[in-house]
Amino acid sequence: VGGYAGGTLPLSMDTRTGRGKQNVTKERRDIAVDVREFRAKLPSVLHQGGMRIAPATLIVGDYILSDVHCVERKSISDFFQSMDNSSRLKEQAEKMAKYYKIPILLLEFDPDKTFQLQNANDLAGEIRKNSITSKLCILVTAFPMLRILWSRSPHETLKVFKKLKRNHQEVDVDKAIEIGTNDAMDELLGGGPGGCYNEDDDEGDGANEAAVQMLLRLPGVTSHNARNIMKEC
Repeated sequence: VGGYAGGTLPLSMDTRTGRGKQNVTKERRDIAVDVREFRAKLPSVLHQGGMRIAPATLIVGDYILSDVHCVERKSISDFFQSMDNSSRLKEQAEKMAKYYKIPILLLEFDPDKTFQLQNANDLAGEIRKNSITSKLCILVTAFPMLRILWSRSPHETLKVFKKLKRNHQEVDVDKAIEIGTNDAMDELLGGGPGGCYNEDDDEGDGANEAAVQMLLRLPGVTSHNARNIMKEC
């Protein structure tokens, strides 16, 4: 009854693929991670969970999972601080929505604390200026493409990332690094007196652009603190 032991076919074999080849789905493992995120626990958890981490200086997002998934991670304490300075969070959401089909705001809770954003007794039926949930509603109304992920811990985030990556191509790290570079350069070079350079600083803009591009690639440098750095140079 054939050459298989016991006369049975292997249950994991699909002969329709031709010559008895196994139909195995390759796990997607590559994630581009902004270097500033290595102060958090998540990159280590991702690595331990089998993900291949590519450290990079990202202008848009903290974690790039694929060509469509861009994640901005916020711990709950960071999120509350960001909502106090809502213009910064809106800018981050706007850039993600501009360059990625699925922009994601990841809210990562402390596993040792209650899994809730706001006490139920503080919830109200109307929009209130100082309410964190009201501010979040305003944010998602302004950016309807923005997805909110709620995670109890970095280990739960690992599970979510694996599911999100499952049916998508691996991230192009070089492309992820380039995204947003032109916008950041335009913002800096066009800053005038309040920015970093004036048109009279050099005979041409070529040297300025090269210097800015090199500066923006350094770990820890963003379009915001680059202004102050270049003022001192």
